[in-house]
Amino acid sequence: MDKEIERMTSTLHQMEMDYWINHDLFSFQWWAILIMNAIFLILFFLLIDRQRILLITLAFMISYVINTIFDDIGEYFQLWSHPHQLVQFVASVATVEFIIVPSIMALMYQMFSRWKFFLIVDFIVSLFISFIVQPIFVYLDIYKLHNWTYFYSLLVLFVIGVLVKIIMDFIKTKQLNHL
Repeated sequence: MDKEIERMTSTLHQMEMDYWINHDLFSFQWWAILIMNAIFLILFFLLIDRQRILLITLAFMISYVINTIFDDIGEYFQLWSHPHQLVQFVASVATVEFIIVPSIMALMYQMFSRWKFFLIVDFIVSLFISFIVQPIFVYLDIYKLHNWTYFYSLLVLFVIGVLVKIIMDFIKTKQLNHL
């Protein structure tokens, strides 16, 4: 059984790579993914607080990891898919939102330190991404919903924001206690 799974996995990877090279690379969707993520990366670097660069970059990385975990789970259980990818062979940097969501979450953490304001902004941003940005991605065929809804995305994005804030506040508290 192990050999059969290895053979099938190898065949799948080869098919995915062939498709990516022949149909995806340099397509409109590929350029859209590249440009959107480049814009958000540039905005992140322009807006980051230079006095707290390590802390905000850590918030970015934590958001990236949490977002990647949620995305991998969703793809594995076929809740959604990303028909077009920036890089086929590295799933965590392949999807349309691999820089967008972490940039937004990190900047939210930077700008809204009080929980009340953070939760309000987190909800508004999650609402905007779920009901405006994601439908645009679906229309552009960059993102496909299978057994998923925009409302579920709202909940997940909101939770990701809350998790980032909890983890970062914990780290910040530990850091201040050791100074």
